[in-house]
Amino acid sequence: MNIKRVLTIGGAFTAYCIGAGVASGQEILQFYGAWPGSTPFLLVALGFILMLLFCIGTYKTGAIKHFKDPNEAYSYYCGPHLGRLIDYFCTLSLGLCTLIMFAGSGAALNQYLGIPVYVGTILMGIVAIVVVCLGLQKVVDVLGCAGIIIIAITVIAGIYCVTTSPVTIAEAQQRLPEYIANGSILQGKFMGINSCVVAMFSLIGAYITLGVLFNVSLGYNIKNNSEVLASAFCSTILYYAGILMVLLTLIKNLDYIASIKAQIPMLAAIENNIPVLAFPFTFVIVIGIFTTIVGYLWAFGRRFAEDKTKKQRIIVIVVTLIGVTVASFIPLAQLVNAIYPVVGIAGVLLLIGIVYRMFTDKEGFHDDVAETSAPASTNTSVTDR
Repeated sequence: MNIKRVLTIGGAFTAYCIGAGVASGQEILQFYGAWPGSTPFLLVALGFILMLLFCIGTYKTGAIKHFKDPNEAYSYYCGPHLGRLIDYFCTLSLGLCTLIMFAGSGAALNQYLGIPVYVGTILMGIVAIVVVCLGLQKVVDVLGCAGIIIIAITVIAGIYCVTTSPVTIAEAQQRLPEYIANGSILQGKFMGINSCVVAMFSLIGAYITLGVLFNVSLGYNIKNNSEVLASAFCSTILYYAGILMVLLTLIKNLDYIASIKAQIPMLAAIENNIPVLAFPFTFVIVIGIFTTIVGYLWAFGRRFAEDKTKKQRIIVIVVTLIGVTVASFIPLAQLVNAIYPVVGIAGVLLLIGIVYRMFTDKEGFHDDVAETSAPASTNTSVTDR
C-alpha cells in the first residue's frame, strides 16, 4: 500500500467536497444543524456510511475499469438509457453548483473585509481558471495538499470553540425552532418534505452527482484492493472529521449566527469565539471554496473535451464568466437551499447503481491483476491513461 497515494486521494476528495457549503457552514447548518436534539449527530453517522459506500464503489470502479472517458461510469452504473439522462443532469448540476462556490467566495470576503461580493467572485474565477487549465494532475496535487490543511485548521478551531463555549448543546438549541420560523436559519428540505432523513439523502445525492466523475478518475491511480479500502476510509474520515467539528461549532453559536443572519455561519462563529482568527480563517474558507470550484470546473470541461485542450479551456472560461456574474447577485444561503436538494435526485439513483455494482459485478479486483494492469510509475497522471 502506498500511504502517500492514499493520503493524497483522501485529501483531494475532501478538498473537492468541502467547498462553499461546508467551509462557510451554510450546508452543515441547513442539513445537519437545523434539526433539534441528537438528530444532527445521527445524520452525521448516516452520512458517513453513505459516503463510505460511495467512495469504495467509485474508487474500485476507477481502479478496475480504467474508462477511457470517465463519463462511461454513468452507463456502467445505471444502464445506457438512464445513464445518458443522468449524464446530462450531472453536467447541468456541475454548472449550477459553481454558482454556489462563486457566491461563497464573494460572501466570505464581503462579510469580513466589507469588499463588494463581485470583487471576491472575480478574483476566485481568475485563479480557478489558471489552475484548471494546467490539467487534472495539477488539480489533484493542489486539492490533495489543500484538503488536509483545511481539515486540520477547521478541526483545531472547532475543538477550541466547543471546549471553551459556556453553553451546552441542549441550551444552544433552545431557540432553534424560533430561528427557523422567522427565517434567520434555513432548514434543508427536499421538494418541501420536512424530513431530516430525506434531506440527508438529497444532500449525499448532491455530493454523488457532483463527484462521481472525479472519484472514478481518482480511482485510476489506485493499484490494489487494500488501497481502494484505505483510500475510501481516509477520504470519508477526513471529510466527516471536518463536518463534525463545524457542526459542533455552529450549534454552540446558533444565537449569534441567527442574530446577524450570517451568510457565512462558520466565520461568524469564529468571530464570536476567537476574534483574532477571524481574518486568517476568512482565507481558509476561501481556499476551501477554491478547491471545489477547481474540481467542478475541471469536471464540467472534461465532459465536453479532453484534458488540457483549447476546447476545454474555452468551456471553463465561459462557465466561469457565467458563474461569476450570477453569483454576484444571489445570496449564498438561497443558492444552497434551492440547488442542493434538486441536484441530489440523480445522486440517489447513482448510489443505488454503485452499491448494486459493488455486490454483483463478477469482475473481481485482485492485487496481482491490478499491478499488471496499472502503469509501473505511481506518478502517472490520470490523463495519461
